[in-house]
Amino acid sequence: MITMANGHPHEHAAPDLGAQHASSASVALDIGAGHGALIIYPSERYRGTEIEISRVGGDGRRIHTGVHDRATEAGLKLTAIFGSLVEGDWVIWADEATARTTVTVSEGAVTELFLI
Repeated sequence: MITMANGHPHEHAAPDLGAQHASSASVALDIGAGHGALIIYPSERYRGTEIEISRVGGDGRRIHTGVHDRATEAGLKLTAIFGSLVEGDWVIWADEATARTTVTVSEGAVTELFLI
C-alpha cells in the first residue's frame, strides 16, 4: 500500500493498524555496538502524523515513524520511536525542505527529545 506523508509517497508492507494498537504494542530497541535508539515526545500537533529523520552528512535518505499514544505507568504518552539508529547526528525534519532540529544518538543508549 502506498501512502503520502510529509508530501512524499512511500510504501508500507502492511495496512496501518491504527493508533489504538500502538498503545499496547511492544517496541524492540536494538542498541549496542554502533547503534542507539531515539524516542521523541512530540507536542499534540504531531498526533496522527509521521516524523522523518535523516543522518547529518548522510546520503539524504530519510526514515520515518508514526506518532502514537503509548501506555506508560503515568498514563498515555505521545511518542515517536526509532528503535535502532546508527550512532551520530540526525536531522529531525519539519517538512519536506525544512530541518527542525538535530539530535545526537549515542552508541548503546536511548536518546530522548521533547519536540514542541
